[in-house]
Amino acid sequence: MATLADRDVLPQIVKPIHYDLSIYELELGGGFTFQGTVKIQVEIKEPTREITLNAIDIKVHEANVSLSEYGPSGPRINASNITYDTFKQRVTLRFPQEIPHISKTSEHAAFLTLKYEGVMNNQMAGFYRSRYKPVVAPAASVPQVGEYHYMFSTQFESGDARRAFPCFDEPNLKATFDISIELPEDQVALSNMDEKEVGKGKEGRKVVKFERTPIMSTYLVAWAVGDFEYVEDFTNRNYNGKQLPVRVYTTKGLKEQGRFGLENAHQIVDYFSEVIPLALLTYFHANWLV
Repeated sequence: MATLADRDVLPQIVKPIHYDLSIYELELGGGFTFQGTVKIQVEIKEPTREITLNAIDIKVHEANVSLSEYGPSGPRINASNITYDTFKQRVTLRFPQEIPHISKTSEHAAFLTLKYEGVMNNQMAGFYRSRYKPVVAPAASVPQVGEYHYMFSTQFESGDARRAFPCFDEPNLKATFDISIELPEDQVALSNMDEKEVGKGKEGRKVVKFERTPIMSTYLVAWAVGDFEYVEDFTNRNYNGKQLPVRVYTTKGLKEQGRFGLENAHQIVDYFSEVIPLALLTYFHANWLV
């Protein structure tokens, strides 16, 4: 059986507990860049001056560690040096002083915060863009290049979450996730969980926040932004006293193409829930030409 020593994995000194991830300032055209902030509650298994995460095609603007024992206005330890290993797809943060040991059971907590820039690429990996020809008039904010319009979605399996946010991108390093996305008011944002609230963003944009996920690996995190519509049905079985909604999303004008999937999806949820507890299943049907 393979051991950690047999594999090239991240250092085991720091482990994630919870991610608070915000995606904003989507550049809908041009370089298709976006800005992000990720605040990760971490366990520090032994004192260290160095933290290594996975990241590729990401530029980290700044990073710091804060300790809850000092309160919200307490001092932050800012990274003094940020280096990248493109081959290993890693970013290493070095700090001017030692970060103390903080366990999961400690009365105090440690938070690693990174502000960064990424790209909505055309590689169908990470956070990427897909082009399509709309069959009805799209929302005004949908980006267009020639005859094509664009939607945006994620593909993180097996190791591409690191293209969308700096993270501990290994399957065994599980955590919970709070995700929020700033997007144009006339478009739709989807993620793993139900929409929690919608707030005001900058210049005709809104901020959609989603409910917290269960504990899971980074490759299971997902979101999408676009000019979407859906067809909906409900499970036959009740879960916590109610039927669950099951939806198939498409780009606008194509939702009827999701009917066959919808007819089967709610039955699949009921079938597998006998083995695996399921709280919500959202099907996302994407149309693209790359």
